[in-house]
Amino acid sequence: MVAHLALTQLPTNRPSVAHATDAATTATATVKANGQQVSTDPASTAAASTPIPGAEPLTNTAPAQLAAQATPAAPARNYRLAESFEIADLEAQFEAVARRVAPAVVAISGADGRMEGDAALRSEEMNPDRLSNFLDTVDRTVGTGFIVDPDGYIVTNDHVVGKAEQLWVTTDDRKVYPAIVVGSDPRADIAIIKIPASNLPVITFADAPVRRGQWTIALGNPYGLSVGGDMCMSVGIVSATGRSLPKLSGKEDRLYSDLIQTTAQINPGNSGGPLFDARGEVIGINTAVILPQKQTNGIGFAIPITKRVRQIVSDLRQGREVVYGYLGVKSSSPTARERKASGINEEIGAFIDSVDPNSPGGAADLRRGDIVVKVDGETVRDGDHFIRAIGAAPVGQPVSLTYYRKDKLKTAEVTLKRREIAAAAVTRESRRMRWRGMLLGPIPAQWNFEGTPRPEKGLMVIAIDANSPYAKEGVAQGAVITSVAGVAVGDVTDLQRVINEVPPEQWALQTAGGREAVVVSIQDNAAAE
Repeated sequence: MVAHLALTQLPTNRPSVAHATDAATTATATVKANGQQVSTDPASTAAASTPIPGAEPLTNTAPAQLAAQATPAAPARNYRLAESFEIADLEAQFEAVARRVAPAVVAISGADGRMEGDAALRSEEMNPDRLSNFLDTVDRTVGTGFIVDPDGYIVTNDHVVGKAEQLWVTTDDRKVYPAIVVGSDPRADIAIIKIPASNLPVITFADAPVRRGQWTIALGNPYGLSVGGDMCMSVGIVSATGRSLPKLSGKEDRLYSDLIQTTAQINPGNSGGPLFDARGEVIGINTAVILPQKQTNGIGFAIPITKRVRQIVSDLRQGREVVYGYLGVKSSSPTARERKASGINEEIGAFIDSVDPNSPGGAADLRRGDIVVKVDGETVRDGDHFIRAIGAAPVGQPVSLTYYRKDKLKTAEVTLKRREIAAAAVTRESRRMRWRGMLLGPIPAQWNFEGTPRPEKGLMVIAIDANSPYAKEGVAQGAVITSVAGVAVGDVTDLQRVINEVPPEQWALQTAGGREAVVVSIQDNAAAE
């Protein structure tokens, strides 16, 4: 099915920077910034049934181990230009990579409205045709993702899934699954969604550093073309590394820096999808594109797979919140003259442009004109690197800064505050799921049960529609669902699995939170009538 992308007519010679996501029915927000039109949009992913050789699911890797897999320094190389190579061999390698990794890439579809009925939450009652028919009736976005855990955990961009009421995933072999968001980091623009499936193939993250000129392969769902399965592939090279998109970052309060620039075709709908190297290992998460004009073919950007990104993926998979440090300064990369005036002989450092006097930076007596060269012993390469280093530094603990004030080297210890993020992140405590007219989520830690015993586990009814079948049976806001179909539920992922695996006629639910537990079975009551 072709997903239509509503685009704004752009002035000649003015490229448009956008997310590689396709808003299929409605135009996305577009603004002008310094001659560039900046807009937003999402992307896609796919999964299947045969394991990828060498793939290691994140569930088998402890978060500390995952974070410790730092990208190694690039080894010294003796470069030699080949006089010839076999095109057929190259073609065979691309074909082999596509065949091996496509089962772990999925297309993501998000709807702004809700699909009534239970079929939308059950994979055996959905297929690409039924999904397409429904999506044709609502405003929707399409994107891409890739499987990182055989139990159905998928990485994508936060901007792909952050505003969707309902989500579905289509795998390369045309299976459709309902999906829910289990973790998100709006600042990094990374999210984890989950589908009710197991024994899925997973991708492998690359360990080698990304190099300019190396081959890149993008698989995904451009313009929604892969909503029916069969992921689309494009091939290119790494054009550059360390790219930044400051206008898009400022507009959305995200951090788009240190990006990979690639010539592999990344179109709206590719957001959240994997950027592979020639070995089929993921080197980046496709995120944004400068849309093509008459004078250009379009330029794609991907978030590189770094030690920090691996840690974020691990944290989100576990439902933990990703916290960023806040110093309270504005900075930029120093000029050669500014470095020379401070006695800095290397191209390093971050120039302090301004300081909020009521911030941690103000308390540490940082001043305009200071050039910070180290954060906790790590050399600061430039202004962008400084922002990333502060964001990754611990909050509420002393952090060491080494800086130059004019030509004098100084040190300071600063205790960073927590950065406030405009968009709300999804964590284990804030996961939500809509089902049969109810909005369900975890039991709040401080909830007062007014003298009744607190359930050990369960899902609280945060809101319930008056026309919900369970409302007619006495289920009210504040009730706690402890089991469905005789299966205990303590998280929305538990409920997702039960709904997908158990026939609706067996969905009797047990609730607590009133004077005593009650069992509600819509089917039994309907039969009695």
